[in-house]
Amino acid sequence: MQRIDQILREFGRRFLAVAAGCLLTGSLVAQDVHFSQWQTTPMRINPAMTGVFDGTVRFSNNYRSQWSSLGKGYKTIHASLDAPIGKGKLNNGSFFGGGLLVIQDKAGSAELTSTYIEGSLSYTMAMDDAGDHWFSLGFQGGLNQLSLDLTKTTWDAQWNGDKFDPALPSMESIQLQQFAYLDFHAGFMYYFVPNEYNAFNAGASMAHIGSPNISYFVDGEDALPSRYTIHSSGLLSMNRDNFLFFEPRLLGQLQGKQLEVVGGGLLRNKLQFKSRYTNFRKEMYFSFGGYYRFKDAIIAAARFEFKSQKSAFGLGISYDFGTSRLARLAGSANSFEINLSIAGLVPRGQRGSQFNKMPLFF
Repeated sequence: MQRIDQILREFGRRFLAVAAGCLLTGSLVAQDVHFSQWQTTPMRINPAMTGVFDGTVRFSNNYRSQWSSLGKGYKTIHASLDAPIGKGKLNNGSFFGGGLLVIQDKAGSAELTSTYIEGSLSYTMAMDDAGDHWFSLGFQGGLNQLSLDLTKTTWDAQWNGDKFDPALPSMESIQLQQFAYLDFHAGFMYYFVPNEYNAFNAGASMAHIGSPNISYFVDGEDALPSRYTIHSSGLLSMNRDNFLFFEPRLLGQLQGKQLEVVGGGLLRNKLQFKSRYTNFRKEMYFSFGGYYRFKDAIIAAARFEFKSQKSAFGLGISYDFGTSRLARLAGSANSFEINLSIAGLVPRGQRGSQFNKMPLFF
């Protein structure tokens, strides 16, 4: 009787692990990685946002841990570096943007790993003489890699009657454990920036143009569905002294049959103090609020920003409270995310009108 109980417990444990793994792997194949703080991953959302910000260079780094209670869940790292090119030197205020994007995502006990290394280029033009309206086009491409560690998996053929034995042959026919493929994306953006205290932008992008093949079999066909994204955000001053702002955000993504819709915003409070040595006003901002990812999660978020004369620093955290069926079945399928952003700023004595109006977008 005790032996039967042990076998049932082993089967139960393996069943839950395999079920979670199937859910994780299926989600990964059907849908790209996503971030709750998506505004801090501009090039991943839309290559047209490359280099479009108030500054000289921008770095963003995100870490996301998702569904850690199910198997090993997801572990995702994002890093991007971009800069405007020719800003203030081309006709009519137009400028280019260039950047590099690196993302690595690991899922499940088999460590299904996706690595993205992509370059991005954009062109932004002023649509009026006042510099209130802007339009951007962007393109992105790179060599991405998928890998799978089969030594960390067990299969039904490896059940020896008492337990799963990794030494037994799996009888599975997966031929590739690592391969690379080319991937391309494109997008456009519209910006309305009447002043440095109010702004609005909206854009759309298409990722995985041509649906590259991501099959683990040499002669197999497994097309990665194109991802269609629409997004919008704003900066709205809520008082005469420009100390309180609201930042609304909306994101919609469709990939195959997977639809993601996220909406919400942050309240942003501005704090100021003088440097005792230079009399220059340094600025601090504290933002808090939340978002709702439709049928998936409620997201609580907070962010701290500091701006000096030559640089800006941002630190953001968010936590997803799962509301999906998977979260209810598992008892807990929450996610944690942290972001660090750094930007170089143009000294006020050297700023042109196009630098004064563009927000940091980080």
